[in-house]
Amino acid sequence: MDLERITHPLRLAKGSHQPGSGKGCAMNVISYINGDTHITDFPGCSARPLAAFVQVCNDLLAGPDGYLSPENSLLALELGWQTLGTADVDDVVMHAWVAELLTNPTWGVLSYAKRAARYAKSAADKAVLDIAELHRAAAAGDMPPIAAWKAADRAARAACRASKPTMHIAGLYAVRAAYHSTALVDADRRATLDVVTANALHAHTLTTGGTRAAPIVEMTRHAIRSWRSLAAPDTSRRLDSDADGSAEFPSDTMPRRRARVTLRRFRGKATTRGFEQDCCPAAGFNGRETIAQP
Repeated sequence: MDLERITHPLRLAKGSHQPGSGKGCAMNVISYINGDTHITDFPGCSARPLAAFVQVCNDLLAGPDGYLSPENSLLALELGWQTLGTADVDDVVMHAWVAELLTNPTWGVLSYAKRAARYAKSAADKAVLDIAELHRAAAAGDMPPIAAWKAADRAARAACRASKPTMHIAGLYAVRAAYHSTALVDADRRATLDVVTANALHAHTLTTGGTRAAPIVEMTRHAIRSWRSLAAPDTSRRLDSDADGSAEFPSDTMPRRRARVTLRRFRGKATTRGFEQDCCPAAGFNGRETIAQP
């Protein structure tokens, strides 16, 4: 990872940043190193859901002054580095990963839906499980009919309405992630996947109080490993067919370089934070507000 290509001082910090501010997030660094003309939180080399996970980690790792310590900067950069080469995957990978995002026992959101279901005596957990099964079928090459997706969407929205909006808000975000994911079969996949990931991240962050970085960092590691594991066969096929042999899939860890690792500032390049602005639900994030019912 050639950090020394960046020629002006930079500090990793939370939030959005203007060109020349001397601040940026870990994904901005990845975007620059990738050679993107427009520096962004969503570099073209990285899967957008994984970039979103890293952005949340970046912000949670920041100190009270808004900056990341040198140690936390290296941690955020390592996570960002692991997203390289994950952008171009088949739809089956996307469906398989969403099923994991919803129900994986380690980093999925199903546990939050179960709590909401127990408290409100709703079918929130069943709705999430049913939608995950549709994604698994699609990933296996047996695409369910549109009617099945629409029925699952209606059931999940009904379960969300049956739950109390002021209780177990993380569970409601989990259900929202599930029912939004049903649109992946007939809509703009990028925008839909952004919304699905945003709701799942809201659920995870709410359970940690919005301030604890360690659990979210661990979940991010799982999310990246899952995506790369699911994409590995597809990646191997693309590498085998690459005529000039120049394609490369990055290793799991960024090279450890303690000496001369100096983060730098991007000159004349704009950054974006569109994920939070465009995709994250506006209410309920702090755990005290209600969220809009479907």
